[in-house]
Amino acid sequence: MNGRDEFGSISRGDVQDVDQDTVHQPVAGMVEDCVCLAVTDAPLDFKSFLPRIAQPFIRKFLNVDL
Repeated sequence: MNGRDEFGSISRGDVQDVDQDTVHQPVAGMVEDCVCLAVTDAPLDFKSFLPRIAQPFIRKFLNVDL
């Protein structure tokens, strides 16, 4: 996996620990497939239009907090 975010490049095996004040928008590279694991201890706060609209439906369908 290769990609980038506001902190720089992301490579296989990288780990990031951020807090609620961090606006995190990673972008996967186009070279190969990417599988990422994200763990949160609070609901996500989406800024983009489509995720904000989809969030209530996903919460209801999956019965989870995003």
